[in-house]
Amino acid sequence: MRTELSEVAGHTARVVTVGIAGAPAGRGPVTWGQWAIRRAMLDTEPDDHGTNVKVLVPVEPAVPAGRAAEAVRGLLTVYDALRTRVHVDGDGAMHQELDGGGTFGVHLFDADDTEAATALADAVERRWRAVRFAYDREWPVRAALVCVDGKAVRAVLVLAHVATDAMGLTLLHRALTELLRGADPAALRAASRGHQPLAEAGFQASEKGRKRDATARRHWVESLRDAPERLFARRPGADPRFRQAVLASPSLPGALRTLDEHWRISSSAILLAAASAVVARQSRHDRAVFQVMVSNRFQPALRDAVSTVTLEGLFTLDAGLEPGAGPAAFQALARRAAQAAMKTYYHAYYDKSALLADLRGLDERRGRPTDRTCWYNDLRDMITEARSVDRREHAGVRPEKSVIEWQTLGRQSETSVAWHVYSSRHFMPVSLTVDTGLIDEPAAEAMLTGFEALIVDAAAATETAETGRAAEAAEPRAGSAAGAGAPGRGRAARA
Repeated sequence: MRTELSEVAGHTARVVTVGIAGAPAGRGPVTWGQWAIRRAMLDTEPDDHGTNVKVLVPVEPAVPAGRAAEAVRGLLTVYDALRTRVHVDGDGAMHQELDGGGTFGVHLFDADDTEAATALADAVERRWRAVRFAYDREWPVRAALVCVDGKAVRAVLVLAHVATDAMGLTLLHRALTELLRGADPAALRAASRGHQPLAEAGFQASEKGRKRDATARRHWVESLRDAPERLFARRPGADPRFRQAVLASPSLPGALRTLDEHWRISSSAILLAAASAVVARQSRHDRAVFQVMVSNRFQPALRDAVSTVTLEGLFTLDAGLEPGAGPAAFQALARRAAQAAMKTYYHAYYDKSALLADLRGLDERRGRPTDRTCWYNDLRDMITEARSVDRREHAGVRPEKSVIEWQTLGRQSETSVAWHVYSSRHFMPVSLTVDTGLIDEPAAEAMLTGFEALIVDAAAATETAETGRAAEAAEPRAGSAAGAGAPGRGRAARA
């Protein structure tokens, strides 16, 4: 029992123990995704708690605390990832162990009313996310219920990232909501079409899995042959220090919808194009190279998986825009980004340990390394809030103009720049994490405002052009009934 989890914001939790027995159990190799995220977490220790993730569920209508605790117990039987421990052996090799039984403590916190319960749930989430997991000794999930008058009104899950990716959080949210409303855990498990982690590892070891892995790794090596050695130069004497700026823009969501509608280019490609252009401008290299987080959920056996299925896809794009380039140039860039992104998505499911060996060989043949420190993650369909704008969201404050907020982060693994795009009720938060030894704060803010300007300015130009075309179409033409006997004002008259 983790006693440091029981005291939060002056409240002491009661811990209800629920038992699991007779569930699937086993031991085997880790999945590609488990290896990748656990390896990254090792690189960030002791700050690896920064990778912890959350699920916050309003319980509507409220249910008795005991019934809610049973819903949590049921969730542990629906998804094996919640009972899976990941071990790192002395030689660095990893394996996963699925427990078929055990006990689990559900923390019950009491609040005076629903408003207080919401604030307490947020406090629990923040406190728990700051506490590291013992990945090889405990299940990678913590659960709290915040109650008013004996009924749960808020549920909080905090998970180690090795258990699931962002899409899995969405599936957990949905499943816990259904369980709180009385769904049968066995029925939910049977209805899920997604691989459980041990089954996914089995597919990856199969002939089909190995073929897919080889094809993806070949794409990476071929795409990086002429990649830049270093995108950003470190300032003399500057040590790595990581800060994150979050742009809260009331203009971006509408602008993006305008371009999506009129350009017939996906919003994801437009965002990628803008990030690529800004990085190319800041780095003074035309070639943008991103590791893009890809959910891999387009594969049927992974669509409903709660696991670390998301992996990095390699995205490269010649993204340099001439000074003063207008919306037409950005539109052309977005079309090329859409084409490049399709290759990225297709080649994003692979054995990362084998890929890293391939890339070391590539660097040796090139005689110089490749810069793979730029990251991009579009989370609009998966996470509703960015941490540093939670307060602004909960307050329901819609800014009239864009604002940028800063926070300092712990150590980041192999990162110069990391973009994250979120959805929210009032604006589209875009975060930019930078190593300030490479990119200082004013430059990072200029990157965010440049990103916004590319999209907003293009949308404004598109709307102006559409308005002009509509006005022309509405003008009566020479010889029409409306303009008979009068000078024509349409295109024919001007011609």
